[in-house]
Amino acid sequence: MKKRSGPALKQEKRPLKPCPICHGGGFVKPMFHQMPCDRCEASGVVCKETGDSLAMADLIIQLRIRLTERNQELVEVRRQMAAMRAESNGRGYGAGGSRYHGD
Repeated sequence: MKKRSGPALKQEKRPLKPCPICHGGGFVKPMFHQMPCDRCEASGVVCKETGDSLAMADLIIQLRIRLTERNQELVEVRRQMAAMRAESNGRGYGAGGSRYHGD
């Protein structure tokens, strides 16, 4: 067992799941009014292991970690699409990169 002193050096991604009460919406509609969900504190997610809501500071950190991951995935997909576009849009066939039109 490793000995540790102090908090973790890096925040780790905790498993989350949609709230079972509001089904991930963050709001419940008992009869006429739309009210914030008490179980998840209107966030729409709870801890997967315990089913409890996260503290606001922890929730912000967890959502930021997920947002950063999605942004990195998006950058990678855009990079791949740009490479595919560059391959398909070649310079052409003829001299100077122009296509031969037959004129």
